[in-house]
Amino acid sequence: MADISSRSAVKPVRIAAGGEPVYVVRSGAAYRGVHARDVGNGLFLIREPVRDLQIADIRVTGGYRVIENSAAAGLAEASCVGLRVRGAMATGLERSFARIRYDSHDGVIEDVSASGILTTGATDLPVGIAFAGTAHDFRIERCVMRGFRWRRKARQYWNGDGFSTERGNARFLFRQCAAWDNSDGGFDLKSTGTLLDDCISGRNARNFRLWSSIRATRITSVDPVRIGGIGDTNHFSIMGGGGAGEPPVIHIEHLVVKSDRGWPIFDVHDGAAKIIIGSHDIRVPPGTPLVRSRGGGSVPGGVSFAGTPPTL
Repeated sequence: MADISSRSAVKPVRIAAGGEPVYVVRSGAAYRGVHARDVGNGLFLIREPVRDLQIADIRVTGGYRVIENSAAAGLAEASCVGLRVRGAMATGLERSFARIRYDSHDGVIEDVSASGILTTGATDLPVGIAFAGTAHDFRIERCVMRGFRWRRKARQYWNGDGFSTERGNARFLFRQCAAWDNSDGGFDLKSTGTLLDDCISGRNARNFRLWSSIRATRITSVDPVRIGGIGDTNHFSIMGGGGAGEPPVIHIEHLVVKSDRGWPIFDVHDGAAKIIIGSHDIRVPPGTPLVRSRGGGSVPGGVSFAGTPPTL
């Protein structure tokens, strides 16, 4: 694996990675103009705690994952503080564009377009950009994640998300981001303090899968698609409180929903949830369910609209 921590890649660099990780990154390094194909688990590999890493103008064709955050043997963690990713295009990815975890924070990921391929490995759950651990305070802007799909047996759950955050993650801003054609959630979010600002999700099995309170400015859901497996198909899959603490609050200032088929707008699972909608533009077939209860899910008092509720 290459280690260029002592200098920056300032000229276009073309790499045939041969399925192997390439750059083991170091604090303060800047990697620009890297064009690679057949990358392994990390064109950029974060193996130890680093700060102020910059990655820009990246092109990747084929491979496993572009940015991997995995501690080296003997290290407890490999947090990345102050990550800046600006301008990247990646196609034909088996697993993801980026996985960011540990206590990574204060990062910005901008202007990234990535597409996946259909994967069938037993453990290779595909996600375009995935956060885990206690990662917090990230801003993701103008990013598009498309086609991260995991084919499994017909009676199994077909995962595969555009964007995901996990419990323990906090304070994420997704601005003008889009998720298309993924086999599970376009946005699958468990983080607290999440803001979705003018985001769109379409042709996923569940365009938005929300596990905790979120706030959204303008949010658009287009044409959910039943892709495979045993999961539901809907515009919004809301995972209720399950009786533990306060129910999640989903607050959307302007909701846009468009579909030629009558998939439920809100599927609410496993307990109560509160849904507050300001203005709306909902164009769906007559009889489309506004709320469907799954596994004891409910919206006590119904969905709250600031104006006139939609006629469905």
